[in-house]
Amino acid sequence: MTEPPLTAEDPHGVSLRLSAQRALWGNVPRSLRAASVAYDGTVIRCRFIFDGPPSEEDRLLLADAAGEISGDFPWTFTLAEEFLAVPQPGPMSHLQHLVFLRFEP
Repeated sequence: MTEPPLTAEDPHGVSLRLSAQRALWGNVPRSLRAASVAYDGTVIRCRFIFDGPPSEEDRLLLADAAGEISGDFPWTFTLAEEFLAVPQPGPMSHLQHLVFLRFEP
């Protein structure tokens, strides 16, 4: 295969979404409001939105999850992570594929 399935054989990002959802299993801190992912060429982007500033532990936990996502693809991808503090009920902006959204009454 010469091209990664994210751009050639998987134009809707199914592989990326499934990878992200699996990587989040057991890695969702209480303060996480949303997680989304996208790819652009050879960059996998992960955006994690927290209900206030994330702790160092929360950042490390989700950085590990992001690493698991990039590890699912044998091609060379650059990983770009964003850790945003947007206290509830602040509006959130998501990347192309929303993979986690916390219930907020």
